[in-house]
Amino acid sequence: MRAALDNLPERRFTPEDQQAFAALSGDTNPMHMDAKAARRMQAGRPVVHGIHAVLWALDAAGDLLDGVGALTVRFDRMIHVGDLCRLRPDAGRAQLTILVDDVAVTRIDLSPRTDPSSQPAEPDAHSFPLEARADAMAAAFPKASAALGPGFLVDLAGLSKLVGMVCPGLHSIFRGFSATRGADAVGSAMRYAVLRDDERFNLVTMRVTGAALSGTVEAFRRAPPTEQPGVDALRGLVEPHAFAGRRTLVVGGSRGLGALTAKLLALGGAEVTLTYAVGDGEANAVAQEIRAAGGTCAVLKLDVRQPIAGQIPAGAAFDQLYYFATPFIFGKRGRGLDPALLGEMMAFYVHAFYELCAGLRAAGPQPIAVFYPSSVAVAERPAGLTEYAMAKAAGEVLCADLPRLLKGVRAHIRRLPRLQTDQTASVQPVETGSAIERDAGGDLERSGRGRPRGDMRLACIRPSVRAARRLRPRQR
Repeated sequence: MRAALDNLPERRFTPEDQQAFAALSGDTNPMHMDAKAARRMQAGRPVVHGIHAVLWALDAAGDLLDGVGALTVRFDRMIHVGDLCRLRPDAGRAQLTILVDDVAVTRIDLSPRTDPSSQPAEPDAHSFPLEARADAMAAAFPKASAALGPGFLVDLAGLSKLVGMVCPGLHSIFRGFSATRGADAVGSAMRYAVLRDDERFNLVTMRVTGAALSGTVEAFRRAPPTEQPGVDALRGLVEPHAFAGRRTLVVGGSRGLGALTAKLLALGGAEVTLTYAVGDGEANAVAQEIRAAGGTCAVLKLDVRQPIAGQIPAGAAFDQLYYFATPFIFGKRGRGLDPALLGEMMAFYVHAFYELCAGLRAAGPQPIAVFYPSSVAVAERPAGLTEYAMAKAAGEVLCADLPRLLKGVRAHIRRLPRLQTDQTASVQPVETGSAIERDAGGDLERSGRGRPRGDMRLACIRPSVRAARRLRPRQR
């Protein structure tokens, strides 16, 4: 590492890059490959293979890898497909850092080569076949292959398959690894053994041994997609005719709180139309479940990122709107205000919301009642959610002014706590409320006639109790 690292390249990883590296490494985890599946995971959208980013960085620094015999890598943040990655060297510390938006996402420490020390295999070691081939790795990463040996790169690619497909497997996040070069050999399999499985942090530590590499790997077990209760589990939580005659539009009704709301509304006798932007299969599955239970449910593709005009069918008339459209909430990088992220949040929670309300109002003369799910983040201001809280606060102001801006449209706002959804799932245990919670003691909501409605409520909007009555349009 005698020379300076200057003018190292930038790179945006594309979906085609993802496909190529998946074929090379055998890591076909959906979080890297499938936009529909990835939106239900903590990343929110497809993530670049961490090992692919490391191999790119090593190849870019290939001329400086002479004498390097060990790597220590830390994946601090995920790289999303399409992010602009920049490589920043620190020759003094023998470190390469991958940056996205000037924030460090991956750190690679380089150490000199020493005589390899053999590590005994663990008595309960397992093995799995490697997909990568030496000639393919040399072609894809020629400088890194020349400096470190193609067998070492084959084993590095094997680490991606290990974490993403073997252990922990499909529901995992790569935290980092330490790898020491061994013999200049090429293997066809890798051995691994679990050293620790820390349930407090869902952190798995493994020892790995390949033909040209030995070391340790750390990976988190992440939560699988959150499944909301089915129709059968919700029966009895809403009066059968609580929503009779209501024509309801549930935006974002293909999953999460939107899907749960659609099911409860249908059980209460509403004519439900749920929308989706990407997950057509999930939307149709929710609709089919509702229909099988005797309810009425239509499916509509509606993407609030596109102009609303033309997406609402001619003649469609709704008297209730439940608005669950949302971008990925936890994608902030850095500490400063992110104008682009704020713009994205405002587009969802303010501009598209207003455009949709205006479009529905123009579709017919009927009054429209709107449920707008806000967040306790508006008042609590948790770290990393500044832009989200700002946009939700702006949405609350808009809701308060809707009766003046759009005659016949009024909104009910509820600041929701952190509930169990795909977006709020985390690696480490975090307290979340259930989407359905029990009322305590005598805290029973009552209908307009004053009769108790039962001891269950929907925490997100309580459509079977308080919100439903508040959302009933006033007859004029």
